Amino acid sequence: MRESMHHCFNAALAAAPIQKPLWLDRAALRRHQQLNRLQSVLLLVGLGLLAAMTGSLLAGLDGMLLAAGASLLLLLLEPIAGDTAFRHVFGAVPLHPAQAPELYALAQEVARRAGLPRVPMLHLIPSSQIQAMAGGGRKSPVIALTIGLLTTLPPREVAGVLAHEIAHLRHGDLRVLRLAAAAATLTRGMGLIGTMLLMLWLPALVAAGAAPSPLAILLLVAAPTVGDLLTLSLSRRREFLADAGAVELTGDPAGLAAALVRLERLQGDDWERLATRSGAWWLRWLRTHPTVRERVARLACIVTTAPPVKSSVLDAVMRDMVMPRGHAGQRFARRWML
Repeated sequence: MRESMHHCFNAALAAAPIQKPLWLDRAALRRHQQLNRLQSVLLLVGLGLLAAMTGSLLAGLDGMLLAAGASLLLLLLEPIAGDTAFRHVFGAVPLHPAQAPELYALAQEVARRAGLPRVPMLHLIPSSQIQAMAGGGRKSPVIALTIGLLTTLPPREVAGVLAHEIAHLRHGDLRVLRLAAAAATLTRGMGLIGTMLLMLWLPALVAAGAAPSPLAILLLVAAPTVGDLLTLSLSRRREFLADAGAVELTGDPAGLAAALVRLERLQGDDWERLATRSGAWWLRWLRTHPTVRERVARLACIVTTAPPVKSSVLDAVMRDMVMPRGHAGQRFARRWML
């Protein structure tokens, strides 16, 4: 399996400069999406069972019901609007379609293909980092892009990144991760309370011959860490799913792969360097995103050199974006900064 992944990665690196046309293998894409969705469901079920188990260890059936009710309550609470969060946390500036017509044309086309009821509102983050993020949901989608991303990536790669964020919105990833975070937070809180009660009452329980089993104690102490690891694993799975969704929307796996390779080459990967220096392979468990190597390998395994009957690449939009005075992101960023 590892050799196959490395083979796909090397193939993707060779294709990143787009030396020959690559096409989307839709059968492989469907298999990839189904596997990722199954993994996401299993992880969510695991998080729910972990929260229920922790509640049961802490307070029996009442604790289990409390955990379920609190998870539902946290899920129903409305999150902070994406545009508000972007403005206050990252200093983002909302963009009007007249300021970035090419970028909005691209967003409109990809959102139409994704079936979103509204075109995402675009924000610009004044940062040199190459970064993009999605907020809101299907009904009020928001996407923020940094100046660094728009001035560094060529149009084809901007399309891949934008489609990745729209795929997050299409799949409801923000809601999925909120549910996971709610279950993990409850597990952490109940585990902490249970551990403190054990420290206070364990000597008395042992003396009375009513001490809990070592396995129950171990589960109670380890549950918060397991919950956090499951949440991080779910986040990584949703990134793989968003990558697959992006190439489904653009029909251009090589464009997104080239953007990922360029991002790693220019910004690097602190987690990957740390794991390489320390030799601690388990550091990957603490990541919210898969490594670029893993993401590009997955993309390379859903492409083919045989063209489909009808291409779904964003040819018309991309042609409009390519202008003599630099690509759309550069022109738009200069216009905004002036």
